[in-house]
Amino acid sequence: MTSQFALRSAVCAAALLSASAALADVTAAEVWDNWKANLSLYGADGVSIGSEDVSGGTVTVSDLILTMTDEDVTITTSVGTLVFEEQGDGTVAVTMPESYPIEIVDPGEGVDVSLLLTQDNMNMIVSGEPDAMNYDFTADSYEFRVADIRSDENFDGDIVMTAQGLSGSYQTDISDGLNTSFAMAASSLDVLVDVKEPGGDGYVVLSGQMADLVTDGTIMLPEGADLNDPDSFAGDFTFDTDTSFGQTGFVFDVDADGDAAKGSFQAASLGVNASLSPDGILYETDLSSAAIDVTAAAMPIPVQISMAGLSNRFEMPTSASEEPAPFGYRLALLDLVVNDEIWAMGDPAGALPRDPASIILDVSGMATLFFDLLDPEQEAAIAQAGVPGELISFAVNEILVSAVGTEITANGDFTFDNTDLETFDGLPRPMGELNISIAGANALIDTLVSMGLLPQEQATMGRMMMGMFTQPAGDDVLSSKIEINEQGHVLANGQRIQ
Repeated sequence: MTSQFALRSAVCAAALLSASAALADVTAAEVWDNWKANLSLYGADGVSIGSEDVSGGTVTVSDLILTMTDEDVTITTSVGTLVFEEQGDGTVAVTMPESYPIEIVDPGEGVDVSLLLTQDNMNMIVSGEPDAMNYDFTADSYEFRVADIRSDENFDGDIVMTAQGLSGSYQTDISDGLNTSFAMAASSLDVLVDVKEPGGDGYVVLSGQMADLVTDGTIMLPEGADLNDPDSFAGDFTFDTDTSFGQTGFVFDVDADGDAAKGSFQAASLGVNASLSPDGILYETDLSSAAIDVTAAAMPIPVQISMAGLSNRFEMPTSASEEPAPFGYRLALLDLVVNDEIWAMGDPAGALPRDPASIILDVSGMATLFFDLLDPEQEAAIAQAGVPGELISFAVNEILVSAVGTEITANGDFTFDNTDLETFDGLPRPMGELNISIAGANALIDTLVSMGLLPQEQATMGRMMMGMFTQPAGDDVLSSKIEINEQGHVLANGQRIQ
């Protein structure tokens, strides 16, 4: 599936939801007119309506079918019958079928997937003004089920994802494009995969629950956006969402193609934040108090891994600008612990310290882009350009590697002169310093030599190299300051090395 089709799929889903959100008005007929205006994003061939019936304060729409297609995949959602009913208090209730099918067809791969969406006790109430609507809903459950997969091999099993205790609201503004903000919560998100191996006796079973789902965000589409032409809105599409889960747990049991494995995953919380706009891209995840337990026929020992936290953050600009914009990346793996059976494979005598290990990489900077990276019309120019922009500054906010009794830390800051591309062979000339500290390195080398994992001559060479670029800073602590001055000279602890 192409990236443009994936983007269009996300926007289509948003359009369907925001169409519901835009339904508030004093009459059901005006509500339905607003719905149709929003569904026009699917294009003239993307919406099929069997009939419309107006009776008093009620509008009944029959046989609503939504279709989205590209050269690879066609997705058809047969919504069925909708009822818009005036409540007598300026609001409109929207009733949808309890369940309806979604068909995904990929002729090239020979795959036809049938999904069934089921809404248990769904209640929708829409209110507001013609151009700014409020949409509130509750449901006992909201379920996606794979009803069938038709391909070269028969499908036998269940794949189900269910949100329990659903509630939420949407606010839309269609006065300038389509702008939607949303907030939703669910008591849990339940997942079940129970599938038999086609043509065999194997199986795949996965069962789990993610508690306390909370998500909110905004979606903005420019006026005149056409879902059949993603290039018409790719550069102006804005998406921002923040999602979190509480206690999460999964168990799995797999026996297929001669391989067998079973295990579990637990976490105290999980958060995901993502945004995309002409200003930039941001994506971050945060996992806390996680544990993985796996046993497999192909592994001689069980694998048990736990960690206090695992987080990841990526940020970069996407638009050309005369002013520098921030970028950055952070990865933090905290207090990683593995079971003794894993340690024993390389250290059966327990010579190495088995303290929890941590890794942190945190860098950031400022850069100026020459192009709008999300503008399809600039793709050719970006591909032909030697570099897409200028690096203005780069900071090593934190580097930490802590394991087997050794700790390495570093931090530093550099600026770049983009008018000097000769000193460093075509790269802008940096100026700044990097400070490094290494604790416990000599003790680790001694231990590795005693274990027979490191030859004595290599250990001696390693110590000589460390001595060239570091200086003593305590009991088995070494430090180093790497500087690049305004002349482009590289110095280690004041001694020029380039």
